[in-house]
Amino acid sequence: MTNNIKIFTFDEIEAEDIRWLWKPYIALGKITVIQGDPGTGKTTLALAIASLMSKNRRMPTGGLKAAAGNVIFQSGEDSPKDTIKPRLVACNADCSKIAFMEIDDGFDLRMLEEAMMNSKTKLVVIDPLQAFLSASQDITSAKNMRPFLRELSNIAERTGAAMVIIGHMNKNDRTKGIYRGLGSIDITAAARSVLLVGKRKDDESIRFMAQIKNNLTTFGKTVSFTIGKRGGVKFLGECDISENELLSANDSKKSKFQVAEELIITMLSTCDRKSNDIFNACMDAGISISTMNHIKKRLGIKSIRKIDDWYWTMDSDAVDIDFDNSTDEIAVKFLGDATSLQSFSSSAEINANDCDHNSFGVCNNNDISNTKMASLFGEIELLNWIGGS
Repeated sequence: MTNNIKIFTFDEIEAEDIRWLWKPYIALGKITVIQGDPGTGKTTLALAIASLMSKNRRMPTGGLKAAAGNVIFQSGEDSPKDTIKPRLVACNADCSKIAFMEIDDGFDLRMLEEAMMNSKTKLVVIDPLQAFLSASQDITSAKNMRPFLRELSNIAERTGAAMVIIGHMNKNDRTKGIYRGLGSIDITAAARSVLLVGKRKDDESIRFMAQIKNNLTTFGKTVSFTIGKRGGVKFLGECDISENELLSANDSKKSKFQVAEELIITMLSTCDRKSNDIFNACMDAGISISTMNHIKKRLGIKSIRKIDDWYWTMDSDAVDIDFDNSTDEIAVKFLGDATSLQSFSSSAEINANDCDHNSFGVCNNNDISNTKMASLFGEIELLNWIGGS
C-alpha cells in the first residue's frame, strides 16, 4: 500500500454553495457545454455572455450580475479580426477584458491554467473543443477524452472559472439532445450543464437556448434571443420552447408557442382587449405567463391604460406604458394565502386597480398613493420605491 493516499471524512469538509456566472445555466468552477447545429448561434451567444461579463452587467435572466473577471475566448473556426472582434463590438463588449491565446505548438492545459491565473480569468470559452485537441486525442474516444476532461474540470475548480465548451451535434436525429453532442459521451458526462441552441422551423429569426442537462440545481427555462446583422444579440426573455421542438424540425404538430401566438393575434385582431381577458384565455389553454410576455414583445403589443382597466393593443401609434430602465419601480408583496400564489411567476402581468404589472412583475405607475391593492392573486401591498437599474 502506498503512503501518499489521503483519506478525509466528510465532517472535515466545509460545505460550499454553488457559485454562478448565470444561474442556473453556467456555474463558476464547472464545465458547461453549449451545443447545436451549425448556424444556430452558439458562438454568438457565447460572445454575448462574455460581453455582459466584460461590463459586469446583469445576465439575461435571473437578475444577477456576472462575476467580476476577465474572459479567454479561444475560437478555432472564426478569425479574431474579421469575425470575433466585430461581434464583440456589436455586443458592446469591453474588449480590453476579453483575450485569446496565440497557439503555435498545440493547446496545452498547463499553459491555459497559467494564463487564467495571470489574467484573473473567470470565463473560458473553447470553440469548438476538437479544434484544440492534438492528433492523438480522438474526440470520439473515451480513453483519450476522460483524462483531458478530468484535468479541464480540475482547472475550472482550482481557478473558480466557468469553463464553456462549444460543441457541434451528430446526425442522429432520432435520439435525445443529450446524446447528440459530437464526440465521446464523456464530454456530456463531464459537463454539469448542457445548453442546446436551436431554431424553430416556422421562424428562423429567433434563436432559443434550452437547458437539457443540469446536475447542480433545477432546470432553467428556455431563453430566446435574436441576432442582429452585425452580430449583436438581443435577449427576449424566457419562453416554453421545448428540446423536442428544437430537435424535431419535421414535426408538423403545432407547438404551444404557435397556439399561444395565434390565440393572442385572434383576440387582438378586431379591437383592444383587457389584459385580464387575454391572461385568462391563455391560462385556460395551458399557456404560461412567460410565453405570453415573450409573444407580447415579439409582436410589439403595447399596454395602455383606459378609464376602466388595462388593455393590450396592436395599435402602432399607442404609447406603451411598460417597463424601461428610466422608470422607477414599486415592489409589491402578496398578502393572500399560499394557494393564490401557485400560478404566479416573476414574469407575470397582473392587473390591479391602479397599475399594469409588466413582464418584470413590478408596478411602474408613479402616481399610486394606495398602499394596498386587489389583484387576481389576492391582496398585494406596495413596498418601498426602487430606483430604475
